[in-house]
Amino acid sequence: MRFSILVLLFVFPLVQAEERVPWESSRILGSPEPALPFARETVWPHLTFDEPVDITPLSNAGRLFLTERKGRIWMLPDNLSLDTATPELCLDLKTVHEGMSSLYGLAFHPNFANDRHAYLFYVARDGTGPSRTWISEFSVDAAHRFDLSSERRLLSFGSGGHNGGDLHFGPDGMLYFSIGDLDGPSPPDIRNVGQNLANLASTICRIDVDRQDEGLNYAIPKDNPFVGREGARPEIYAYGLRNPWKMSFDPLTGNLWTGDVGWEQWESVFKIEKGGNYGWSIMEGPLPLKTDQAKGPTPILPPFVYYGHEEGASITGGVVVRGKVLPDLEGHYVYGDYLTGKIWAIDTEGPRGGPAKLLADARRAIVSFAQLSSGEILFIDYPEPGHIYRLIPNSDKDQTNAFPRQLSQTGLFRSTAPLEPEAGVYEYQIQAPMWHDGYSSRYWIASPGDSGFGTIPVPRRGYFMVRYNKPENAVLAKTIFDGERPIETQILHFDGSWNGYTYQWNDEQTDAELVPSGGRSIEVDGKPYRIPSRNECIRCHGSNFNYLLAFFPGQLNRDGQIQRFQKLGLVDEKFEELAKSQPFVDPTDSELPIELRARSWMHANCTYCHRLTGGTNTSFQTSVSAPLDSLFLIDEKPTKGYFGLDGGSLVKAGNPYQSIFYYRIATRGAGHMPMIGATTPDHEGIRLVHDWIRSLDSNAPATSISLNPKGVDEALALYHRISEGELTEEERQQAIANCMSHSDPFVIGLFAQFAYE
Repeated sequence: MRFSILVLLFVFPLVQAEERVPWESSRILGSPEPALPFARETVWPHLTFDEPVDITPLSNAGRLFLTERKGRIWMLPDNLSLDTATPELCLDLKTVHEGMSSLYGLAFHPNFANDRHAYLFYVARDGTGPSRTWISEFSVDAAHRFDLSSERRLLSFGSGGHNGGDLHFGPDGMLYFSIGDLDGPSPPDIRNVGQNLANLASTICRIDVDRQDEGLNYAIPKDNPFVGREGARPEIYAYGLRNPWKMSFDPLTGNLWTGDVGWEQWESVFKIEKGGNYGWSIMEGPLPLKTDQAKGPTPILPPFVYYGHEEGASITGGVVVRGKVLPDLEGHYVYGDYLTGKIWAIDTEGPRGGPAKLLADARRAIVSFAQLSSGEILFIDYPEPGHIYRLIPNSDKDQTNAFPRQLSQTGLFRSTAPLEPEAGVYEYQIQAPMWHDGYSSRYWIASPGDSGFGTIPVPRRGYFMVRYNKPENAVLAKTIFDGERPIETQILHFDGSWNGYTYQWNDEQTDAELVPSGGRSIEVDGKPYRIPSRNECIRCHGSNFNYLLAFFPGQLNRDGQIQRFQKLGLVDEKFEELAKSQPFVDPTDSELPIELRARSWMHANCTYCHRLTGGTNTSFQTSVSAPLDSLFLIDEKPTKGYFGLDGGSLVKAGNPYQSIFYYRIATRGAGHMPMIGATTPDHEGIRLVHDWIRSLDSNAPATSISLNPKGVDEALALYHRISEGELTEEERQQAIANCMSHSDPFVIGLFAQFAYE
């Protein structure tokens, strides 16, 4: 008997232990796209920079200057063949301007070798006043260090979300600088400055720094296009630009090119002409926008080329290639996209409208380009750690043909009807799924051999961000279901960068077919449904290892999943430790505290953008990891418009009807969030956020309710009453009719969802 007990004691744990099954069936390799002609190469991988925004060659000195937004400028050799390089600090602007918030651009005088002058474009608070934008001249010594005492401020103007910030000397020796509309993204051009020549916003300006007119620290070139026009700023060279982010002169022709960051639909490249009007905000790229405002004095010129937000969402202007290093690109304007990392080229002598040629998929947040005298094309990424890269011919041609076109060919599932994972592919569940028009999802992870996800906690602002190692050829998969019927399967594959692919299920529900790179719009049960493009996948998940959404420690912290995956070697101990500081819960569980539920919903639906290093210029975050006071959300002023809630806050403690965050998740009109993804409102999630905001201050005054609201705050209160079913059908219909005929477009956008139900 004793022997039998001992046998059982040894056998029982062996039976209970689950052994890792290696995933050996993967056939997800390469890419379904044709091999691109160019690739990125890191220059001096040992060097990193903190929020780099500009890269400026000084060819006659054999130097390269890297500008960081926080005020530092570093000098490097421009000889890229050197194995190593050590940056030298040339300037730290904060040492003389404590109120300096952003340094954007640097330009050296054409006669720098003799006059030793450099020019900066930066934003700073002057004393206790508001922040302003400054363009200043500095003397630079023989060692290329800036003499901080030599600053001569040439001019200043306001500051805002769209500062532009680039400056270059043209072939004519004049200084050109770009300025955005000095506002946040939404509502668009709220002050209608784009067509108004009475201010410098939304323009490219041109001044003479070698002379001075009376009362100025510079001179106005006599041939500037609006000299002598009543009410126009004479510095203006071209106008109607939303946020011209990076411009450059063609070294051969002297033509000026810029990329202009769009609003919600289009990114544009403009060939800048003297006196040119580029449409903002009457136009956004090729399409009309705010057509009821007065147009400027010159005709609106169309973009040279443009692209929609299915391809990218934030253009970075580039350079016209000249030289022998990249002969296939001679005479082409090379530019990129900050959010997707795509790099394109257009023939500057070709027809307006393109075509644009996709050169490379850099998978980096491209913030600036530069061209060396050798013809090498450089670019840098943002925010940190930033690197310097160069564009090189792509030597990797082994790419396309073997990529699986059917889900059944991927090696993820042994059966697709019914859906059963292959050995080594593990299913998992999460606490708070993202809202997807009411559809449900299932999730799987697969990592070849015995490799797993090594967790790297990164301390930021009082909490830990989650980063991981790079498990080559790991795959995360998600299938979205309408009831029991699969609609699409999304796959993230890591091959040094994350790549997203989508498969649409056939009508028989036996298999799914790879969707083209541009995505596909379909109908499900008579309702519109968007299968995302590859670029849309990257916009949410990012190209590096920081943007995994569902596979996140707090999300997996349920039913012993993390402990199981840790024993299997799929995650490590740090993954489990981080889960304890990420209080994810099921948002629908009414027995749990409302703050935990609301923040779990916000993380799941908002944090792919609203997080540190989230890929956008958001002012707040929604991560469950961050302490409440580190969200920069409660009682904070918005940076992207009030949407009719003048005097409101991002989240007004106790008052959802004065909370811009609540408005943006509730409306289906202008300003709706999230910008991509679901097409229908998550009424349960919206109600949860409403109740959480109320819970922040139960004594806050309530907004009055009226079937004919005066403004957006009263409309939000009415919206909540309708969503809760608290009105009679007659009252409901009257309220909707009143709001759909309202004079405020933000009220109309809020109620359109009810009018078209």
